[in-house]
Amino acid sequence: MPLSNSQYDAIMRGYDRRQYEHYREQLARIDEIYARFPRVREIQEEVSACSVRQAEQLFDGDPGALPALRGQLDALRQERERILTEAGYPPDYLEMRYTCPDCRDTGYIGRRKCHCFRQEEIRLLYSSSHLETVLEKESFSTLRMDVYDEEQRRVMPAILRSCHEFADHFRPGEKNLLFYGSVGTGKTFLSNCIAKELLDQGYSVIYFTSFQLFELLSRAVGTQAEQLRESCEPLLGSDLLILDDMGTELPNTFTVSRLFQILNERALAGRSTVISTNLSLEQFRDIYSERIFSRITSSYTLLKFTGGDIRIRRKINDKLF
Repeated sequence: MPLSNSQYDAIMRGYDRRQYEHYREQLARIDEIYARFPRVREIQEEVSACSVRQAEQLFDGDPGALPALRGQLDALRQERERILTEAGYPPDYLEMRYTCPDCRDTGYIGRRKCHCFRQEEIRLLYSSSHLETVLEKESFSTLRMDVYDEEQRRVMPAILRSCHEFADHFRPGEKNLLFYGSVGTGKTFLSNCIAKELLDQGYSVIYFTSFQLFELLSRAVGTQAEQLRESCEPLLGSDLLILDDMGTELPNTFTVSRLFQILNERALAGRSTVISTNLSLEQFRDIYSERIFSRITSSYTLLKFTGGDIRIRRKINDKLF
């Protein structure tokens, strides 16, 4: 999953902060106990002295050093724990504590990312996807078939199967989707459903409306291809790019050529894209060029949405009931 360097660094700085905070808390606990029970400080000093003696005797080749020193250390540990528990403290009160004991707040278990790192990764990807608030309400679990009219109920089961298959068996670059058809028929909602499923699986998802995308591309007028690649890193590097409401912006020759470049580079890099539009296929071809239309029709699954506007029907029903 392609976290950017800055995103990765932000997560690791979070681990550094946790370690430092827990270290300060441990020092405060140690100072507290040493002040109340001077014998605990003496025990800790004896433990350190025993460890040094153990190293020296092992270096000298004394075979009996290890068992004897282990016995001394066990006796000192038991005395320290007895002092703490008799005073009402847990026996491990002086030990370092961790937010995640599994990785000890390092983010890694060996060379493998810890589950806490993965959770932080998903949280960060949610916030960078521009979908964090929306996806609290829009997901496959909140989808209701009763919002669809009779025509939509005939076609939606097949569309939903395609969307579930895309999300459940997602492999970046293997499949792309084009949602097209009437206004207000649930295209954006299903895009969000797919986004939530993939974000929950730990994939990176970036969402742009066509207006946001073309505004970004317009600011890149005059830049070289390499500069565009750097400025549009999330567009090119995310596992899934969602382009919503294509056709509502005012495209021009430059932005259309940049759009082709983005779609082409994502395809070559093995990245998937979901596009939604209220345009017909013919209108889409006329606006975005034969070249883009050919790219999409040859490598995207085309899903046609029909029927009436769900949002209008909901408003009418809310007023009636």
